[in-house]
Amino acid sequence: MKITKVAAIIVTWNKRKDVCAVIKDIESLDLQNISLDIFVVDNASQDGTQNYLELHYPHIKVLQTGKNLGGSGGFSQGMNFVSNLDYQYIWLLDNDVRLAPYALVPLVETLNTYAEVGLVGSQIRKLDNPDIVQEIGSYIHEPKAHLQTYLGNSPVQSPAEILNSKNYLTVDICAAASLLFRREIIHQIGVFENYFLHFDDVEWCLRAKQFGWVIAAHPASIIWHCSPDFKQRPWISYYDERNLLYCWHKHRPDLLLRRLRILFPKLVYYSLTGRHFWALIHLQAMTDFLNLIQGEMPNLLSSFTLGEILPHNGQVLIQDSIYQHICDFLDVKQEQKFTLWYPPNKYNKLWAWVYLSFISCFSKPVDLAIVSYWNPNFYYLFLSKQLYFFTGNGYVKSQICFTQIILDSLGVVYGFLKIYLRMTHLVKKSDKSFNKLVISNLLHPFWVNKVKKLLLIISTIYS
Repeated sequence: MKITKVAAIIVTWNKRKDVCAVIKDIESLDLQNISLDIFVVDNASQDGTQNYLELHYPHIKVLQTGKNLGGSGGFSQGMNFVSNLDYQYIWLLDNDVRLAPYALVPLVETLNTYAEVGLVGSQIRKLDNPDIVQEIGSYIHEPKAHLQTYLGNSPVQSPAEILNSKNYLTVDICAAASLLFRREIIHQIGVFENYFLHFDDVEWCLRAKQFGWVIAAHPASIIWHCSPDFKQRPWISYYDERNLLYCWHKHRPDLLLRRLRILFPKLVYYSLTGRHFWALIHLQAMTDFLNLIQGEMPNLLSSFTLGEILPHNGQVLIQDSIYQHICDFLDVKQEQKFTLWYPPNKYNKLWAWVYLSFISCFSKPVDLAIVSYWNPNFYYLFLSKQLYFFTGNGYVKSQICFTQIILDSLGVVYGFLKIYLRMTHLVKKSDKSFNKLVISNLLHPFWVNKVKKLLLIISTIYS
């Protein structure tokens, strides 16, 4: 029987243990009639990844980038290298996935059997909750101008139930966490855009689809991956929003303004709840898109370490949802004397919260509160003299002055409206046929004049 030659590309940066775990899974795969070679693209890791792999896995080719190019640049370098070699298919893998023994065979069989399919992805399950599906491909969700995962957050089903007598699932996008494609597609459409992180695979799938290729997913190919909610960081929002706008501008310009309108109330809400820094990250992402900036994001967050923010001999309140980091607090507690302040249970002692809220109007019982930026308990804001949001990478100071919060929120509105007006001009240039629809509703002179007047009022306040 004919042997199918496949090249696997893994991109890594300072994740030696994760890469070794993926390699171990690859070497345990049921390959049947598949010849598989592994290529690791190292984004200038500082944990000895290249030396370790070359010593312990001499059969693996390590491609050194010389600097951190992100997932986009790393995959592109690997794809350019492998596309000139004698392989039928190329398999992209994230460096933190785990593979089922039968993960590759269904993907190869799909490409071998169905000539119309150019790319095929796996069923991705949550690594931290293996009985839940993360996604089996995605679709464009027009109402929110974003993506909708297929069977995302649903209980695990058998591949036969998911396929429902189909040969494969036809989707719009498959994640590069596990994506097999034909080598000739690189010669036809090129490699990833320079997005650095996130949505590079989305844009690439949409590009392949424009060239007539079917994007497929096969649920019998199973991998596990850290779920997005487990990896949330505020800086990820920058890449998500900026790169999504690039995708829509190139492939669906009719969704650009809709995406902005979906975001606007969220940004005002972030600012009103003390998370002004998060709103600014989104605004910077939109601005950088309009200014055609790609690659790595600028340093937008001024964050602190735990040791820098904890007071001496003070009362510290920590939100329950970040208690998984309690060991960090206990280590620092040995060096800096402070007291952990435990609030009353808000359900069993409602009267205590009412009392604390009342006295906080005159005197704050807590010197410092540390709250999760992703899912904060907002009643903590009223109890502390200082507030820091934990972002996963550090601690960001927040304003708890009512006047400053209002001014920050007005600044967000002002910045957003300027971006929105610039975006309307961009949409006009992008698609003349869509202009008629835009002019008839979104860009009606009545609304344009209202926006200009509001901008004038806000600019007068700040001047």
